Amino acid sequence: MDEIIKAFHIDWRLMLAQIVNFAIVIFVLWKFAYKPILKIMKERSERVAKGLRDAEESERKLKSADEEKESILKQASAQGQTIIEEVNTNAENLRKEKLEKTGAEAQKIIVQAKEQIQAERSKMLSELRRELGELVMLASSKITKEKIKPQVNDELINQTLDELEKGKDIKI
Repeated sequence: MDEIIKAFHIDWRLMLAQIVNFAIVIFVLWKFAYKPILKIMKERSERVAKGLRDAEESERKLKSADEEKESILKQASAQGQTIIEEVNTNAENLRKEKLEKTGAEAQKIIVQAKEQIQAERSKMLSELRRELGELVMLASSKITKEKIKPQVNDELINQTLDELEKGKDIKI
């Protein structure tokens, strides 16, 4: 070994100093470079892992929000359909109610018109009978050539009207 040391011109003191220098450099690099780099890499790895967890959580929340949105949309659609059906039912009921009310009013108008027509008819018949009685009396007074007293005239008119109402033939 001495021969190798002399052949390569190795000095053991220099070698020891270089080993100590190397150890110091290694210690300094480990203390001030490797350890902070390792710490930074560890923190970065943790941040990346946290970012991945957060991304997975966000994806899960997004999926849950999409499902909730779909559920809300379905519920809103169902409520909208229910409201539309309710409005249609109310409109149909209102239409039927208006039709019934209009029908009742029309029927009432028809009944009133019939009553009015009947009253006018009765009035006209009464006037016609009175005039017919007066004509009959006038004709009979011309036939008998004498004037009948107004009281007797009214009695004959009323008697004639009564007979007409009963459907009997008039006696002159």
